Amino acid sequence: MKKIINRLTAKNILMLVISFVCMFFLTTASPFYAFNKSVDANTMYTVGKGLLHGLLPYKDLFDNRGPLIYLIHSANAIFSYNSFTFIYVIESLLLFLDIAYINRILSMKLSARTAMLCSFLFIPLAFTSRIFYYGDLPEEYAMTFVLILLYSCIKYNWFDMPRRYYIVNGCFVAILFWIKYSLVIPWVIFFIYVGLACLFTKRFKKLFVIILDALIGFLSITLPIIILYWATGALKFLFNDYFYLNLTHYHVQNASFAYTLFKMEYPTFGFSHHLVIIRTVYYLMIALFICAVVRYMREAKMHDSNKVLLVLIIFIDILATYEVGGASFSYYLFACEPFIIFYLFELGLLVDKYLYNKKYLIWGLSVIALLGIFVTNRNYRTSLHYLKPSESYQYEYSKIINKSKDKSLLNYRFLDVGLYTYTGTHADNRFFIRNNIQYKPMYDAQRDYLHSLKYKFVVTKYRKGWKLWKVDTRFLKEHYIRLRHMRFNYQDHSEGWIDLYVRK
Repeated sequence: MKKIINRLTAKNILMLVISFVCMFFLTTASPFYAFNKSVDANTMYTVGKGLLHGLLPYKDLFDNRGPLIYLIHSANAIFSYNSFTFIYVIESLLLFLDIAYINRILSMKLSARTAMLCSFLFIPLAFTSRIFYYGDLPEEYAMTFVLILLYSCIKYNWFDMPRRYYIVNGCFVAILFWIKYSLVIPWVIFFIYVGLACLFTKRFKKLFVIILDALIGFLSITLPIIILYWATGALKFLFNDYFYLNLTHYHVQNASFAYTLFKMEYPTFGFSHHLVIIRTVYYLMIALFICAVVRYMREAKMHDSNKVLLVLIIFIDILATYEVGGASFSYYLFACEPFIIFYLFELGLLVDKYLYNKKYLIWGLSVIALLGIFVTNRNYRTSLHYLKPSESYQYEYSKIINKSKDKSLLNYRFLDVGLYTYTGTHADNRFFIRNNIQYKPMYDAQRDYLHSLKYKFVVTKYRKGWKLWKVDTRFLKEHYIRLRHMRFNYQDHSEGWIDLYVRK
């Protein structure tokens, strides 16, 4: 407790307050937003709420993320059943750790004011709408943990790093593994490198201690999860849905080297206009990034082996993230955002060189940097402070459903759009959504749910090139009445129409 109180310095309190204020506008999980439009966040929340009703992820409610992310959202449901307030608090604390560790790293070579400026500038650069979307991303945990890993590799030589760091990193691996296992790439590189370095330098006792500490950290998170699923007879569902289906059915794509190069050529994520300009800027940013990393390695006081380790973590992680599917969903790249720190280091050197004595100017630039969140992130436009309630299908459809004694709801053939959240209901069927996975039992089960006439309300979504099958359309016309027909928008772009049906 005393150690925590000692950490409550004016600087840390300032960064904590700024983190909560910035995240208040950045993530749609915050109280600033009446409705969270993130389909992923609502899906995770619906599964998380199921835990409070005795329903286990995979066995009773199907989704393909890791079990720990549902437990976190289940905790949110305990605090606030119809909102994401607890998630907002977690995201704010993660952002605090982000800028705190960026500040620590940059303060090793830059002045205190400049390091603070660069830490604040990180927020609008990293949390753009194009990558951060609506927030509540599994990648947010990875960003924070990667920054702590970078800090530990910069501050300590790999052979004299305190034991607690290996235990902590073992915990990080376990947390990310059970949230989204593709996020553990930096730690795979870290532990393989350290293990080989121990073997080559004949530090066998050190290797044993590292393995032991990492296992302590990993198993402290993993064993309770395995025991829970084993005790409830759901272990086979966990491994089938989280591992097997993800590896074999979820966005399986060409993994050839040529395809990887193609994805790296066109990481524009929708910037179809002025493509030549965008690509030129992209290549310049790559060149600048490589120069920034090289400059940092020259300036940093680290053991040469640590510099090699750091370079491997940076570049292999970026390349592997592209291979996983960065060109498919831009938010995958959010886990690589910690490496923006090297751009910030280059900027910091210039600020220290030309503006070192102009402290008021630096603090003014810091304020401008923080206000940049309203330029790079447009989520505030989805708030009811910006839009009318009647323009939101969440508001209109929830109002209609909540007037009924029977709130039974079927979210048919698309991801969770939040109606389970804002009607205060929970899903009671395994395939409560159509997940982004090519899995025939899911499609068949959803059609069976529809034809059972068990649900009073049915919500459907469609757009150009994606409509319901004719058999489903005929069934709805025969047994249901369409109450409302509204626009469905995502990230300021029209995504078609969303309809609410009521049983005749």
